Amino acid sequence: MIDLKDIFYEFSSRNALELIRKISGFHRAKGSLEYSKAREIIQNYLKNSTLLTFPMDKTYNTWQSPPSWNLKGGYLKYQNGKYIVSDLSLTPISAIFLSDKTDGVEKLKVFDVGKGETEEDYKNFEPGNAVLADGNPTLVYLYAIEKFKARCVLSYYMKAQDKSIGRTPNLLPDTINYTSFPSFKNKYAFGYALSYDQFQELREKLKKEKVYIEAFLDADQGTNTLEVLQENIGKDTDQPAIILTAHLCHPKPGANDNASGSALLAEIMRVLEKFQDHLNRKIIGLWVAEMYGTAAYLTTEFPKNAYVINLDMVGEDQFKTGSTLKLTPSPWEIPSFLGELLYINLEDPAFRLSFERYSGGSDHYMFSDPSLGIPAVSLTNWPDRYYHSSDDTVDTCSKNTLDWIGKAVLKTIYDLDNMNQEVSAQVKGKIINNHFKLVNVQSKLITNYLNYMTYLKLQQLSKYGDVEEELIEFFKEKIELDLIPQQKRKIRKNIGPISDSWYNIEDIKWMNQIREEIPSFRDFLDVFLNVFELGFSKEEAILIAKAELGIEEDLKAEVEHYLQRLKEEKLIEI
Repeated sequence: MIDLKDIFYEFSSRNALELIRKISGFHRAKGSLEYSKAREIIQNYLKNSTLLTFPMDKTYNTWQSPPSWNLKGGYLKYQNGKYIVSDLSLTPISAIFLSDKTDGVEKLKVFDVGKGETEEDYKNFEPGNAVLADGNPTLVYLYAIEKFKARCVLSYYMKAQDKSIGRTPNLLPDTINYTSFPSFKNKYAFGYALSYDQFQELREKLKKEKVYIEAFLDADQGTNTLEVLQENIGKDTDQPAIILTAHLCHPKPGANDNASGSALLAEIMRVLEKFQDHLNRKIIGLWVAEMYGTAAYLTTEFPKNAYVINLDMVGEDQFKTGSTLKLTPSPWEIPSFLGELLYINLEDPAFRLSFERYSGGSDHYMFSDPSLGIPAVSLTNWPDRYYHSSDDTVDTCSKNTLDWIGKAVLKTIYDLDNMNQEVSAQVKGKIINNHFKLVNVQSKLITNYLNYMTYLKLQQLSKYGDVEEELIEFFKEKIELDLIPQQKRKIRKNIGPISDSWYNIEDIKWMNQIREEIPSFRDFLDVFLNVFELGFSKEEAILIAKAELGIEEDLKAEVEHYLQRLKEEKLIEI
């Protein structure tokens, strides 16, 4: 048996940090040449990786990929005046993702449309010109481009503002925020993401005078291919495979999000290559275009008996970014002790760590389908002061954080083959602790389901380490089996969550309005479908999904509306 300290001696967080430095130098749009160059960095670092390619003009498990996009350069300036954006090849994040190329240098009049999220905002707009807007970019696109035939969008939009960590426009006035047109874009459009200072300057000018701009932007289709890099090591056994995932896409620099996950995964796989003769299972590393690459991968042959660990934004210097490492467990519908095992290996007073409720938002949730039954957990530092911005540089990463998380993942893999009594006792204690945190004030339905889930977790853990039979029986005896469905139903036609690429403007407005009050509403819909497919009634599925995500509002009408829209779009059978 290999000694864990030998694995730790081999691991180098400095290697991961240097890989982040290299990867973050590329503007990694899906289908771009620079995405391919970043992928080559990782591929050259590994011994036996394989490149999987998927055409981007196809739909994979309801996930229709955005158009392939390769930015080549450009600029933006006041007509006969100074540059606003001097060179897109140096600051590519200033181009709105999925922008079309301009017709040479275009000279346009600028109209301030406020947020640009309603028809009323465009009452004075003249088609064929540019809009200045600080609303949701998807809604701005749908109104400005689709409805009112604008040529160009000049945008300022900061997602996830958070005063507690200094993430506000006033505190980050020179920051460029990552902005994208919707993936379902089908009309000619180009645009620029401005800093808060640039945006305010332009808005003030427009109060005093007419403003004209000169815009040049060059882009093409690039490779028109979703690239998924895969490395398989270890051996096929009856033990669950471990799939380690990280998304490689995002704008330059994108150091924490997600050069850090991609780099740390590369270093973990390099270490495991050295010790693969000692592995008692298959280990698969996947570097994907977020969501869409994973959706495409799920159409291939892959291990159905597996665990998934997703690495997303794992490089943060928590002091600089204001972040806490969030461990997102597998959903209730796919009970697993994997989250608790990983958590106890991460516990360290030098870092902030929390065990979260289930949430989506990264590639782990693409596996979160009870019909697959693959437990998937995710590690993400959040919130992050520099999220999706020009300030997400390697300088905000920490070698210590990479060392902490990298070794915790390696130890978790090691423990699955070599779990000792101390580790199994800690995991068992964490499972029980989590159980009683949840079970206190729940209804009979929820309490019964939590008893059932805890029983399954302990039963699974007993295959790896010591768990008293009396403890397993204690929870088993508390289960009322008549409250647990014995037959599943399948209503989704796809594997994994249903994408939102079918949304029309009314769907988007509906979703955004509810999420203002209930931020986890999108996750709730996914969880509801999971629970409903387990065989629970619609009403029971709503109650369980609300309990899982900590939602108190009555959502029966919203569920009925969502199901009706899915039926209209022929995405479910019910």
